Amino acid sequence: METNDEKFFPVKGHTPYYAIHPGDILGEELKERGISQKSFAESIGMQPSHLNALIHGARNFTPAVAAKVASGLSGITADYWMRMQKSYHSDVRRLKVRASSLVSGYHPQDAPAPALADPSAPYGGHLHLQVTIPVEDMEMLNRLAARLGWTVE
Repeated sequence: METNDEKFFPVKGHTPYYAIHPGDILGEELKERGISQKSFAESIGMQPSHLNALIHGARNFTPAVAAKVASGLSGITADYWMRMQKSYHSDVRRLKVRASSLVSGYHPQDAPAPALADPSAPYGGHLHLQVTIPVEDMEMLNRLAARLGWTVE
């Protein structure tokens, strides 16, 4: 699968559902070309374990690594890998911001005091709020709700 560098561009203001590490793309590219990780690593002078960590997102592309990878894959430049790495970091930041803006909790001092202080209050002293949140990613909201002990309807 040949990649044209000029066709890749991040969409400004767009928050993805998940961030794709450039190593994922490298792994798919090697698979499509029928190249094993070990033989590719040896051909570009990289330790197979280092390449495996790169493909699984445990390591990031640096200019030196991008140049090595580009030297072994015709049609994909080092600049492409660096732009993908930058885009990945940007997407990770956007996802963190989106997750924090989807659910904004109340500081305890902002909650109605009688419901929190009086165990005989309705619902056994627990504060019950019904909040409507526009959600693009229900799976993420359900995971967050499970961690916080919330109910999603």
